[in-house]
Amino acid sequence: MKKKIFAWVLTVVMIAAMFAGCGSTGNNTGSTNTGSTGTTNTAGTTDTGTTDTGTTDTGSGNTASDKYSEEKPYHLTFAYIEFYQQDEAARQAVQDALNEYMIPTYHIEVEFLPLQYADYQTTIQLMLSGGDALDVMPIFYPYASSWISMGGVYDMNEFMSSADGQAIIAELGNDNAYVGQMNGVLYGFPANKESVELGGLCMRADICDALGITEDYGLEANKDEYDGTYYDWSVAADIFQRVLDAYPDMTPLYLSSTSQMARFEFFDVLVDQFGVLDWETDHKSTTVVNEFETDTYLKAVTMLADWYDKGYIYKDAMTDTQGSATVMKAGNTFSYATAIKPGFLVEAQAANGMDLYAMYFGNSEEGGISTTNVSFFNTGIASNSEDPEMAFKFVSALYSDATVMNLWQNGIEGVNYQVLDDGTAYFVDGQDSSNYTYHQNTGWFMGNQFISYVWNDGTKTADYWEKLSAHNNWAVTSGAFGFMWDSSEYSTQITALNNALETYRAALETGAIGSANVTDTLKKLNDALYAAGLQDVMDAKQAQLDEWLATQQ
Repeated sequence: MKKKIFAWVLTVVMIAAMFAGCGSTGNNTGSTNTGSTGTTNTAGTTDTGTTDTGTTDTGSGNTASDKYSEEKPYHLTFAYIEFYQQDEAARQAVQDALNEYMIPTYHIEVEFLPLQYADYQTTIQLMLSGGDALDVMPIFYPYASSWISMGGVYDMNEFMSSADGQAIIAELGNDNAYVGQMNGVLYGFPANKESVELGGLCMRADICDALGITEDYGLEANKDEYDGTYYDWSVAADIFQRVLDAYPDMTPLYLSSTSQMARFEFFDVLVDQFGVLDWETDHKSTTVVNEFETDTYLKAVTMLADWYDKGYIYKDAMTDTQGSATVMKAGNTFSYATAIKPGFLVEAQAANGMDLYAMYFGNSEEGGISTTNVSFFNTGIASNSEDPEMAFKFVSALYSDATVMNLWQNGIEGVNYQVLDDGTAYFVDGQDSSNYTYHQNTGWFMGNQFISYVWNDGTKTADYWEKLSAHNNWAVTSGAFGFMWDSSEYSTQITALNNALETYRAALETGAIGSANVTDTLKKLNDALYAAGLQDVMDAKQAQLDEWLATQQ
């Protein structure tokens, strides 16, 4: 059957691009075990040799070794978002295979509860408020504040000194293991993924070749790993002019109505963008400012307006929702702004149907990283859990046990996937991305993908996780890394602020307002934001941040 990615994925990817490039200096991203030494066990799963922490006594009672047993396992409900459609029978078979491993190893019987994103927030909210059976769940960071305030999320701090907690720290590093906190509540653990913000342009290779751009900048096929070489955006403007001179009907740069400002400047948005830290001006700043009054924002939108006036930017950008793949395939667009990471180009070429080059652009050699870059979707425990300690064992397994992660993500070896000679994995013969029965492909979302097999669809090598981990090393953390703003008492103001921002954002952030109107439009935006309560929100955010900083001394 034809597999369809749910429509919301584009939105999430763009949100992710705004806050993150999908670690950081000083934040250990943990293991890069690709599972290449795996062997098949009797459950049809893959044992990569990862240390099993499932039966370790945590010292707080009700462990796998006393209250529960193989004959009487703990029944655990595992809710997650299923980004791609799965065959129901295949999913049930994978759940059964997982339990063949989980029950004797952890004394836990797992019940999958797959959700679609469109229903995810409402479903979880109703389950939390209704007391439904729920143990482990994904927590998207904008929902953390309200779910914690309603008492729906279990604080996992009490388990962190246990062997299971230490196993998570060993994989994520101490900073990242504790980044999912609010008001002292450890509500979730981030996925182990690339998190540093490094971006630039994805450009048509044929036009680069024809105009000498390839030779001038040393562009190479499939070269997308960052080595510290980056260019000022003025260089991009020179390239756009060369393209326009040679191809007058070509659009040099595609931007759309969805914000792509994170490509041109980086702020620690402190969750909701209303009161930020100006990372570009001071990497370690802890002073909350109005993003839309900063020189950083003014410089970026002024540059875009100038580009728009010169014909560099897609003329319908302010209202466009097509997406880069659509316009690139149409054949009249040269480039688009994007986050870049190792392995990006092959994926982009497949999506766009053409050969492409990548160039890194930015304002500094390193990339910025904030709490929400790392703590995007988080793995947490519902307060409904009948035994949070057992739920925590399963959470720990998602980060430290490759067998568990491989089963949930890839299915049953020999049935849903095969291990290739280089230690990577791919579908079994006869299946591919168009007709598979089970393949989650969501290791970036929950758990630790770095202990699972690298999925090799022709775009990855066995050292891919190591490349992503190295990519994170280009990051400099925000001065507020680890702080999460609790906006639960300001929901009315946040709604009004979002409405005010959306009135002006697309015109400013696509350049469509034109150079002559930047100053006036920014004034209108800021007047509307302050009228909607921006100062109150900023003051509260600064107070919370100062209180949090005092605890970090």
